[in-house]
Amino acid sequence: MQRYYAGENIVNCRDLGGYACRGGVTKYGIALRAGVFREPSEKDLENLRSFGVKTVIDLRGDEEAADMPSWFENNPEFSYHHVSLLEANPAMARSNAPMTEIYERCLSEYSGNIALVLKIVAALDEPFMFHCFCGKDRTGMLAALLLSAAGVCKEDIIADYEVSYTYIKPFVEREVRNNSGLIWDGAYERFYSHGENMEHILGYIEENFGGVEGYFRKIGLSEAEIEALRRKLI
Repeated sequence: MQRYYAGENIVNCRDLGGYACRGGVTKYGIALRAGVFREPSEKDLENLRSFGVKTVIDLRGDEEAADMPSWFENNPEFSYHHVSLLEANPAMARSNAPMTEIYERCLSEYSGNIALVLKIVAALDEPFMFHCFCGKDRTGMLAALLLSAAGVCKEDIIADYEVSYTYIKPFVEREVRNNSGLIWDGAYERFYSHGENMEHILGYIEENFGGVEGYFRKIGLSEAEIEALRRKLI
């Protein structure tokens, strides 16, 4: 089965299938994680159609979405949901805050929006794509929550996060080379996907909430929604 989808304006595009989990292996063809930074090309759309995506969940900040409206928003081929998981793109933000701190902020300050996204996912019965700008931080957080709910081990969740930079790097280098303005000078380190970042946030969830399901309950998900998320990728 295919896990990585090479795209043009949709980057770091990967299936969450194929990980050992509770009761077997996570299913292919359910959840696609990605970064979207421009209108999708025809190749990108061919990838989404082959995957069967009908629902797109945009995790970018409200200002990002206003500055660069999503192509998916008014396209009848897709059901589009915009729910911000962080106002400023952490991969590009002019901030000296460590990524671990930014991720903790995402879990706490945007917990209501995380709950909303998870409720949307729990109710879906069709393949979906979720994305932010480069598909590493906000997308990585949601991917970690979904994989954790399915019982995927910590090491595989960290590995899924770590590979992001491998797929983001060509895009970053191209945009800088073309002076597109999408990547700020000195922002390279914000695109790194060091495993320690994800290891930290998984430990934070365990220490503060007793695990991902404890976090789900804390932010207001029902037991039926939690069970739907447990089954989503299995």
